[in-house]
Amino acid sequence: MIAGSTQKELASQIRYLKIENEILRSKLPTRVPVTDKERNKLVKFGPKLGKALGELVTIVHPDTLRRWIRETNKSRKKKEPVKKGRPRTKEEIRKLIVKLARENDWGYTRILGELRKLGIKSVSRNTVKNILKENGLEPGPKRGAGT
Repeated sequence: MIAGSTQKELASQIRYLKIENEILRSKLPTRVPVTDKERNKLVKFGPKLGKALGELVTIVHPDTLRRWIRETNKSRKKKEPVKKGRPRTKEEIRKLIVKLARENDWGYTRILGELRKLGIKSVSRNTVKNILKENGLEPGPKRGAGT
């Protein structure tokens, strides 16, 4: 019915609905509480009204609806903070480094060489060294007393 209407018919239908809305609102208490779900619906369809928002909105004050729209737009625009530095080394690689150090008494240079042989090239010397220190291991190899 509405899709086939002309501009004049649509305007008269809107006028009728506005009057009907006014009559129904006059029978309600002064303040009508709005649920979050209802608020979200108003925020979704409110911006599409453009400048007519001030004339059409009656359930809440037009400025309130505008504020809700602004707040919703701000919360949508927030982005996650940019992480600084490189991504952490995968946990399985960290465990392998610690295992190699504990079982073989190797230093970080030798461990790095063994990782390269296994095809793990994403780890640097300092990363291996730092992982060993975090786990309470010396980064250098254990040598005899005479060296």
